[in-house]
Amino acid sequence: MSLDLRELEEDLREETDVCVIGSGGGGAVAAAEIAAGGRSVVVLEQGPHWTAPDFTQREEEMLPRLFEEAGMRQTVDGSVIVLQGRNVGGSTVHNLCYCFRAPEPVLRLWQREFGLGSLTSEALAPSFEQVERNLRVKRIREDEINAMNRVIRAGAEKLGYSGLVAKHNRENCVQSGFCILGCFFGAKQSMLVTYVPRAEQAGARILASARAERIETQGGRVRRVRGHAVGEAGRTGRSFEIGAKVVVLAAGAVASPDLLLRSGIANSSGLVGRNLHLHPQVMLAGIFEESLQPYRGIPQSYVVDEFIDLERDPRSGYYLMPVTGFPTLTAAGLPGFGCDHFRFMKSFDRLAGLLVLLHDQSSGSVRPGASLGSPEIRYALEEGDRRRLARGLVHSAEVLFAGGARRVVVPYWVDPLVLEPGDALGAIEERGIHEGEIAISAAHPQSTCGMGSDPSKSVVNEFGESHDVSGLFVADMSVFPTSLGAPPQITTAALADRTARHILERWPELAA
Repeated sequence: MSLDLRELEEDLREETDVCVIGSGGGGAVAAAEIAAGGRSVVVLEQGPHWTAPDFTQREEEMLPRLFEEAGMRQTVDGSVIVLQGRNVGGSTVHNLCYCFRAPEPVLRLWQREFGLGSLTSEALAPSFEQVERNLRVKRIREDEINAMNRVIRAGAEKLGYSGLVAKHNRENCVQSGFCILGCFFGAKQSMLVTYVPRAEQAGARILASARAERIETQGGRVRRVRGHAVGEAGRTGRSFEIGAKVVVLAAGAVASPDLLLRSGIANSSGLVGRNLHLHPQVMLAGIFEESLQPYRGIPQSYVVDEFIDLERDPRSGYYLMPVTGFPTLTAAGLPGFGCDHFRFMKSFDRLAGLLVLLHDQSSGSVRPGASLGSPEIRYALEEGDRRRLARGLVHSAEVLFAGGARRVVVPYWVDPLVLEPGDALGAIEERGIHEGEIAISAAHPQSTCGMGSDPSKSVVNEFGESHDVSGLFVADMSVFPTSLGAPPQITTAALADRTARHILERWPELAA
């Protein structure tokens, strides 16, 4: 059952076994599995419950509907755009469906350095298999690779660079290309069409437009969650209070630490909101002679993994990933003003974007901001990560030229680099990557409530349970001890599945 709290005419008070805060890649999984295990569950989602008919495929309508701060959430200095979902289903509603398991070398790093001995590939396999089955994960077919991905693949193979056709979670995809604006056709197997309905069928109540504002404890245990109904413009409505024996916090690596800090709990280590990793990304565009219609088909099906070797270094490296946008997003990413900008936009049909997604060593922080809707996010690139991003742009240019691009645009805001085949690509590294000079974005904030066996060096244990507060669990990307080094959707879901099973196994103790 789903209820939009904007419809409330009086304040809401409820009791439940488990209150789940957030309905994305972690929260929806936890809610469905716990409800299926026989416990009563209430899910709080601060965004509305949009469904397929609401996905109009219009940027000016869907960006405000599906993204925090209409897709313009930023670090405090404005240098990094942080993309996060704000709706039932969370970021899985707008993501591009890459499905990677947690890399084995990264899991070994977590075991070795953070005391997470049980987080082995073998131990996690049942949860990975469960979520991949429920999300219908499969390899992208050759005939599903669109023209833009094909030229990028051709360029990488010509250069001898390692790459792969990825797995994804789509079923009966019509290849419309509107993935980032929500799937009108219901083909994307997001939490909205998989785990959220499963949770409802098992008896969970989904409360949309419900912003959790405080988690309250008593005697070292969680007791209740308080908050208000909230509209799209941030206007608050009726209050709610959900009493619960267990709280699963799955609001994402920005909102989860923000809520814990506002509540004044679970931070004896002083690490809540610290160690923020972003997988920062920069991109460039190749202009081809032929029409690619990059906005048609599956946006991302191929990935170049030549420049990330996690066996050699589990903390560093980068992927090259195709990227495209619709007119508004493309215009925002291309440099220049007036006629100069129009000159680039005239090539819209012939553009192929390639982004560098960094497995970052840099870190930042999240703190409560001036308002509940705008946490304070700080992040600064370390010099080594700047060099890796710049080097990644060089390799991106190489791949695009090898794939047939006639020009490559490196979108510095002032004096963008426009390169042609044969030009010295070292000019990119000479310019480098500096905040405020080139667009930097991030879609994978993580690590702000990290797991670990030592309560003085972590926020939660290997099952996501708070070291400080009994009955409080975290089940989102904030539990990753380091940058994951791979698209995080499947790992987030698998860890949430594991946490849910742990809660059910320990229920008599947790409910006592």
